[in-house]
Amino acid sequence: MEVSLSISSIIIIALNSVAVVLSIILSIALFIQKRKRHISIVLFCLLLLLTGLTLLNDMLTISGITNQFKDLYFIPIFYSLSIGPLFYLLVKSKVQHSIKSYDYIHLILPLIQAIIYFSIGFRSVAFKSYLWEETSFPIYLGIESFLFPLSLIGYSMVSRNLLLKENGRRHFWREDLKQWLLRFTNGILVIAIIEFCFSAADYLFSYSFGPVFLVVRSSTFVAFVLWIAFNGIKQYYPINIYQSRQTTSKALLTNESLANYSKALNKLMQDDKIYLNSDLNLEILARYLQTSEKICSHVLSNGLNSNFNQFVNGYRIEAFKKKILQGQHKQLTLSSLAYACGFDSKSTFNRSFKLANQMTPSQYVKSVQIS
Repeated sequence: MEVSLSISSIIIIALNSVAVVLSIILSIALFIQKRKRHISIVLFCLLLLLTGLTLLNDMLTISGITNQFKDLYFIPIFYSLSIGPLFYLLVKSKVQHSIKSYDYIHLILPLIQAIIYFSIGFRSVAFKSYLWEETSFPIYLGIESFLFPLSLIGYSMVSRNLLLKENGRRHFWREDLKQWLLRFTNGILVIAIIEFCFSAADYLFSYSFGPVFLVVRSSTFVAFVLWIAFNGIKQYYPINIYQSRQTTSKALLTNESLANYSKALNKLMQDDKIYLNSDLNLEILARYLQTSEKICSHVLSNGLNSNFNQFVNGYRIEAFKKKILQGQHKQLTLSSLAYACGFDSKSTFNRSFKLANQMTPSQYVKSVQIS
């Protein structure tokens, strides 16, 4: 079959292909990180992947490829209604450390959308043609096209409100996280408003805009995906998020002695509670000390007789124990408490806790209840 594409279709395919490939590759790169399995990482991977697939569907439709290959009609790669809720849950997981079970109610509408497309995506071309020509399915598609930007605008505004209520000054490093998420949210909100305007224009003036309109609209969606991917890279390299410095004396900054650096590290943990930051690594810790990773590692080894994981996870474990003594395990799961204490992986938490206490977290809870 010979496929003939217009210049506008070729431009759309070229623009979209870059964003689709980038979003899918980055989602895989984030997911396969061995160290991180925090819920925020999972949500970010899903956001990138489903946005990339939705853009792929958009590219196939706008470029006219689906007109050439009828089997591609309504294949289940369109998840527009999942993007807004996933973004909101991502922001909430970064701000509040975990997601409550009732938060997943936001995924009901995306789940319905996925079921609809999976129920018809692998059916025959004749059945899809029947849906399009003989039923009210086109009305559903029209509603769906407006629900996407409206949902994205709504969830962006809710996310922004959540961030503005966040008191980032409780610990100096949380202000960095807050500002990054605010920039991310504001970018999503602006692009969502633009997308809504183009959807309205497409509905009202589609015959007047022609190919130029399709290229501009597609470019807007590509910008949306690239903005998510750009912030995904920041999630992959969190050193780009955390730039602030702890409050400390000038004398400490000019004294590179082992004792002063050890004191500074303990201050970061005890006063600024930097261990609560699930993104924390040796590079970020060294930057907060305003020194190199090599010196930071030397201080941990020789000044505190520890290493990075032992030192940081020790504080996290003590914070977890404190929450257990306060009875917080009666309202929250042990995993949720571990995430709130800075752990980004259930397996890492269990392994670290057992190594430090010669018992599992569950056994520790039982021992506290007995005593």
